[in-house]
Amino acid sequence: MKRIILLVSISLLLIACLTSSPNLVDEVASESSESDESTTVVEISETSEATNTSEPTYTPEPTATKKPTSTPKPTSTPKPTATKNPYLYSSGTFLVNSEIEPGIYQGEAGDDIWGSCYWERLSNLSGDFDSIIANENSVGNFYVEIKDTDFAFTVKCAVTHIDGIPEPEEFLTKLDTGMYIVGRDIQPGLYKGQAGEDLMDSCYWERLRGVSGEFREILANDNATGQYYIQVAPTDFALSVRCPVEFQSQ
Repeated sequence: MKRIILLVSISLLLIACLTSSPNLVDEVASESSESDESTTVVEISETSEATNTSEPTYTPEPTATKKPTSTPKPTSTPKPTATKNPYLYSSGTFLVNSEIEPGIYQGEAGDDIWGSCYWERLSNLSGDFDSIIANENSVGNFYVEIKDTDFAFTVKCAVTHIDGIPEPEEFLTKLDTGMYIVGRDIQPGLYKGQAGEDLMDSCYWERLRGVSGEFREILANDNATGQYYIQVAPTDFALSVRCPVEFQSQ
């Protein structure tokens, strides 16, 4: 009972103070108002900060640029295969009329016996000495005629049928060691040469009615020494020399 009376007294006292001091009421109201405004501002500020705060946008990493695909290397064009010369025959033995045609063939050898080209026309392939129709160790430019009666032909270097060789545009006037066809390689006339003073240094030459290699085709020959001349007739088929000679006149 005493507690209730005390509370009533305090309340009446408080009311009396407020009634006697109207300014105090206003100050309390004003403080309350300012407190509300401050609270409101804070709340707005917090709202603004909340609104403005945003997570950083994610920048994607640049995608790697693809390497350009390598241009394929062009395929190499195959080299054309060389067309076989039907007139050319390499070293070997050939059956006449089936593997090699009769006719005149040209070859090229060295200037001495060590660089010569051996060939032989054969009546058979028995290997007997009697089977050799004609043979020679040819030097320099040379010719050999294969006849249709031959059985086989053996050669130790390459030869070419004369039909597959173009004729020279002009006659030769300075002849090296070798064989030359009159009217094709050289012209008839007088040729001059120079050899040594003895047989060992002589120059062998021969005028020919053919180039089959047979002994009967030799028109004239000599082992010339010192200064010498050769008279080539218009009817000669070929001239063979074992040392250089030079055309003088017809």
